[in-house]
Amino acid sequence: MKRTPKTALLSSMVAIGVLAAATSATAQDKKATDKKAAPKESSATKAKAAPGFKMLPSGLSYKIIQHGTGTKKPMATDHIEMFIHVHVPVPGGDSTIFDSRKMFSATKPVSFAITPPKFKGDPIEGFMMMVAGDSAVFTLPIDSMKKAGNQLLPWMTDDMKIEYDVVMVSVKTDAEEKKDNEERAAKQISIDDKILQEYFTKHGIKPLKTASGLYYTLANPGTGDKVKFGQKVSVNYTGKFMDGKPFDSNTDSNFHHLQSFDVEVGKGRVIKGWDEGLMLLKKGAKATFYIPSNLAYGAQERNPIPANSILVFDVEITDVQDVVDQATTDDKLLQAYFAKNSIKASKTPSGLYYTISKQGTGPTAKPGKKVTMNYTGKTMDGKTFDSNQDPKFNHVQPFPFVLGQGQVIKGWDEGIQLLQKGSKGTLFIPSGMGYGPSGMGGAIPPNAVLIFDVEVLDIEN
Repeated sequence: MKRTPKTALLSSMVAIGVLAAATSATAQDKKATDKKAAPKESSATKAKAAPGFKMLPSGLSYKIIQHGTGTKKPMATDHIEMFIHVHVPVPGGDSTIFDSRKMFSATKPVSFAITPPKFKGDPIEGFMMMVAGDSAVFTLPIDSMKKAGNQLLPWMTDDMKIEYDVVMVSVKTDAEEKKDNEERAAKQISIDDKILQEYFTKHGIKPLKTASGLYYTLANPGTGDKVKFGQKVSVNYTGKFMDGKPFDSNTDSNFHHLQSFDVEVGKGRVIKGWDEGLMLLKKGAKATFYIPSNLAYGAQERNPIPANSILVFDVEITDVQDVVDQATTDDKLLQAYFAKNSIKASKTPSGLYYTISKQGTGPTAKPGKKVTMNYTGKTMDGKTFDSNQDPKFNHVQPFPFVLGQGQVIKGWDEGIQLLQKGSKGTLFIPSGMGYGPSGMGGAIPPNAVLIFDVEVLDIEN
């Protein structure tokens, strides 16, 4: 089972991107919220605020609904807990973007680390005015978010406002947060082990135990060597709670994914109990893992798994394979290609190769710039799979995109930054910076090294 931290879920759920999850150092205390503590407002901003609201110079409007009793306002890297409802009031109703009480828990607040405001009117600025116990409403025109470069949802229009209804529960420094988490985790480890010991006694189970606290039993030891770090393992599994109720399985049609689960072991792509447990087994082994919550999802809730859940997994190792280092394979292919075709290409630290046939003028392209290109893409056998200069691909016009924002493959985002306006060159892109193991339709095979002849027509702000 894959890990999905709640902070990561939170930052992705809030579609406008104002609740970025981060962790860092410590912060200093501030005084409690009161009318004098709020940032000063100009007469111009007051005139624009809605009735009952005040407006900050950044354009963020706010109204304190209730003053709390806390004594500290959050600073960058502090951790806060809050209930938050993000929505856009619309005629005849309301469009909710994010509601922590519905998406996570009605009784437990969400937590994340404060990062500096990223644009004028960022609600983070408002959160940094609050103390524990405060409740407030913040509003910002959609038009302001659009001007700041934030990605909007398709139905949003410039005349709308986005509203954040917030209840601040706690404010802690990074050090305080880490200390609290460590104390809670230590207590939970003891609680989980006691529950497991009672469970084993009740059911007559005699499991083996690892130093980490993972318990396991073997129904079939399997054959060959134990799974090693980095190997690709194919697993059949059923995950259950301690009452026997299953919550996931790739062998039960009720869960709608009857295919082998493949994972590279030891790389943090599954919960810790799996990463450790799988390396105890051999090909063909059948086992049961009894995973305490600290080796599973811990205090995080992952629907349908409650916080601090002990998990039981019946697993079967159906196959074990050594993983091919695709980056090394790609590099060998490129080196052979260059030798065969007498090409002298430059290489970047990421593994991208390039040549420049015509040097342009002016500064090189930078992230955030709008770049307009001509291009032809080929596979290493010389087959063209796309071009904006060949009529058979039905788009003979310059190709514009914003550099460094993930609008194109990684090889383009990096490679075009090496070029100037008017430059012509060739990018030799390893598969990890192209379309990887998925490929692209029928045109680009999985793990394909790509070759792009490119020309930078224009670079704009």
